[in-house]
Amino acid sequence: MTTSNLDQTLRELAAFCASRGVSAWLIGGAARDIARGVAPVDLDLAVDGDGIELARAIADRLGGTFVPLDGEHSTGRAVIPARVDAPALVIDVARLRAPTIEGDLRLRDFTVNALAIPLDDPWPDSRLLMPDSFIDPTGGLADLRAGVLRAGGPTSMADDPLRTLRAARLGAALGLRAAPELAGQIRAAAPGLSRVAGERLRDELLKLLDSPASALWLRYLDTCGALTIVLPELEPARACDQPKIHFLPVLAHMLETVASLEWVLRGLGDAWAADDAPEELPVAVRANPGLPRDLPYAERYAALMGEHRGGGRRRAAMLKLAVLIHDNAKPQTKQVHADGKVSFYGHQEIGADVATEICRRLRMSRQDTSYVTLVVREHMRPGQLRTGEVVTARAVARFFRDLGDAGPDVLLHELADHMATRGPHLRPDHWQAHMAWVGAMLDAHWGLPEERRAPLLRGTDLMDVLGLPPGPHIGALLRAIAEAQAAGEIASREEAIELARGMREGS
Repeated sequence: MTTSNLDQTLRELAAFCASRGVSAWLIGGAARDIARGVAPVDLDLAVDGDGIELARAIADRLGGTFVPLDGEHSTGRAVIPARVDAPALVIDVARLRAPTIEGDLRLRDFTVNALAIPLDDPWPDSRLLMPDSFIDPTGGLADLRAGVLRAGGPTSMADDPLRTLRAARLGAALGLRAAPELAGQIRAAAPGLSRVAGERLRDELLKLLDSPASALWLRYLDTCGALTIVLPELEPARACDQPKIHFLPVLAHMLETVASLEWVLRGLGDAWAADDAPEELPVAVRANPGLPRDLPYAERYAALMGEHRGGGRRRAAMLKLAVLIHDNAKPQTKQVHADGKVSFYGHQEIGADVATEICRRLRMSRQDTSYVTLVVREHMRPGQLRTGEVVTARAVARFFRDLGDAGPDVLLHELADHMATRGPHLRPDHWQAHMAWVGAMLDAHWGLPEERRAPLLRGTDLMDVLGLPPGPHIGALLRAIAEAQAAGEIASREEAIELARGMREGS
């Protein structure tokens, strides 16, 4: 939304509210964004009347759709479709939670969200540029200027423990640093997270992970004792040491892997940009400041990671969740052998089962649950391929056949995992070789010619030509044909039929 569109919309809302005898204020994230010089995407209004009825009236007036949100707090939503002169808009309207707007703002979660702009009628020209436009009872403007995230009051975190996660999400999204007293407030409120509904935890956690700079705040949540209340399956990993090839215990390694992934993603363009503050950089990058991050197929990766998965989340957030929990089963699979060597055999399979349970507890969709589980289960596959003597075309084809469209994601995971494993011991030449290997793998997938992508046969073709009944064997034959085609071993319908015939005769 442009400034002129915003100004005109607020002018219309101010006049409409005044015509109904209602006092209204622009509040919350919308007022905060305006104070930051950023046009808000959605609007939040506080009113001294019935929020539900006013939201319904605004929807009717602007040709939108009304959605009731919260009867107890008299909150409604008007969803306004795009117009020729303005984009689509969501307007949430809520009754004041205190007798005055100042009292209402003092109940807000953080000072930077405790700002309001009166919707006066007539709406003054250039109102949004006036420094005295804001009502600011908690010092939110000063905190915004100083880049500080501060709780709205001493009991803000305890009043709603979910705000402990929201603190991290806002800090990451707005580039703020925590006020000194915030850690103690989060630590005191964090146990209450165990009583918060799974879908509320999911939304805040994934919004945090959607930020290009979530790793720093994940670590902050962990130091405050909040992370492993949301994800208790990670607590045993805290003190789980690893072989010398690793430089961190398991939980710290998983957090470092998120930081490494974020650093790699920042090479994909402005949508992934974040300040490379020293404390946000992976240890390997601090040890090797000139380390390259020019991903192969960067444009394809940018599109893939930017894919929206619902709820305003990008695919990258789901990958980061998988990365955050990928080694969760190492503590229960750890074995110290007679020669002193340490192993974690099968941790990826057990970890995938745990990942499924985590996703179910967080009320994630089946699609997202399957994705996170798959990435955790298969995160060792690239390393196993790379350490083999020869990576055959068939092995590469099988990798992408088994992983489907998650194959490139697992390769990204491999890069981040390798960086987080080696840390200060990462050699730049080894890193460049790793990047080149990922590029070669992608050449066999994204770089595959179209004639080696299009299916040579359908299941009905196999049944007709070979006289086969329907059943699981048809799918197995089709997968074998696709694997041989991707490996360049067959290229025609006739060759595919002969391969299938030979497999049937040999079975």
